[in-house]
Amino acid sequence: MRYLRKSAQSKIISNQWQYSNQRDRTKIRQELLNEQMGFCAYSERYIQSTDAVDVEHFDARLKSTENDSYWNWYTVLHWINQHKPRNIEPFEPILKPYSADLNQRIKYENGQFIAVDPNDKEAENLIKYLGWNRPELYEDRRKHIERIRFVQQVYKDNQDQFFDYLVNHPDNLSFFSAMSVELELPDSLIERINKSS
Repeated sequence: MRYLRKSAQSKIISNQWQYSNQRDRTKIRQELLNEQMGFCAYSERYIQSTDAVDVEHFDARLKSTENDSYWNWYTVLHWINQHKPRNIEPFEPILKPYSADLNQRIKYENGQFIAVDPNDKEAENLIKYLGWNRPELYEDRRKHIERIRFVQQVYKDNQDQFFDYLVNHPDNLSFFSAMSVELELPDSLIERINKSS
């Protein structure tokens, strides 16, 4: 969930790039990818150079309107974009993905993303709308965590080396929200990616 964050200091805002301007689209895509540290905003999978990637409009109703802006755009894997529902209406009311309290309202538990408060319909709707518990994504996440758990055991006597290994191979940090819970990883690992690049 960390790649859903937005910043009022984004280059996209300061440069006034518009998705409606064909020449700005590549710059928007690249800057979103930079802000997301190379990860898909929705799945949290690391984006490889051979992956198909889209600039996704969270609320598709805003696309091609004057209300479409940086706050509605995310860089996501094409597969995720193709499997997200086209109509947001059945999922309203919905928590905005960049909400400051997102991490207090949604948590990862027992392999699934759930609302912290079972009565929080907005949080539940965001989870469903973005498909965080889709069987395919659940299975990819489970296999990845299982693999990284094995690597963690290899480095069990040297946690610093384990962390270095993860940071030097960012794809190992895919599904970080789930991995940080399952493997008790610190948030600082993601920050180290920025410093090392």
